[in-house]
Amino acid sequence: MNTQTDIPYPENLTIEIDRDRLRKYLRVKYLFYFTPLLIFGALIGFTSSIKTLERTGEFNFDTLLFVLRCIGTGVGISLLIALSGYFGCVYFYCARYAYTLSLTVEGAFLRIRQHSEIFTDRKLHFRSIVDYTVSQSYFMRLFQIESLQMSTTGRNDNLSIPGVKDCLQVRDMLAEIDSQRENR
Repeated sequence: MNTQTDIPYPENLTIEIDRDRLRKYLRVKYLFYFTPLLIFGALIGFTSSIKTLERTGEFNFDTLLFVLRCIGTGVGISLLIALSGYFGCVYFYCARYAYTLSLTVEGAFLRIRQHSEIFTDRKLHFRSIVDYTVSQSYFMRLFQIESLQMSTTGRNDNLSIPGVKDCLQVRDMLAEIDSQRENR
């Protein structure tokens, strides 16, 4: 009973992801996660200089330079640790996530595939999706991407797919496909 007039959408449909913007967004987002390490390094440098200041008992221009040098050394060491962790793990993780994320409609299912640290291939039946939401944080707005979020029944699972191109139109299209499949 599948005629072309019943279903205006194809049975299989691939939804586009803006991979370049998503990759850039994720890299900058995770780079900010390393800033507390820099603050921690500055505090370590400052506390190490306090011990020397307590021994000398005086505070002048040379001791100020010493304190600043200790803080700079702490920040420099933590910056090296942060950058090695970032480029060792996060930088390539973001690229792999952005280039392997896919969202497709396969009949009565919505298929989400991603490969970050774990390969995930998830098929959701349209019946299990409760609602579709488009969200965009301030940081996402800077990179001109949006996220498609879906609430599902059962475990009250919320799925978020960042970087969907024309997210508002995709949300409306998925809701329409969902509605048509329910009314059959």
